[in-house]
Amino acid sequence: MAIQVGDHVTDPRQPTGRRNGRVIRIRRNPACLMRAVVVKWDDAGTEEELEEIEFGPLED
Repeated sequence: MAIQVGDHVTDPRQPTGRRNGRVIRIRRNPACLMRAVVVKWDDAGTEEELEEIEFGPLED
């Protein structure tokens, strides 16, 4: 299932899986239709934009 606003996610770049956050916004690049996920991390309260593909295979 595709990532949606409000979903809890784990940082795919952390091999231990200990960094968690909540999706606060999703942006779509009109040129390639790739989605960028804006995550607010629980540990630092910072926001970061990651490509959706970093979280695994894309699904419809």
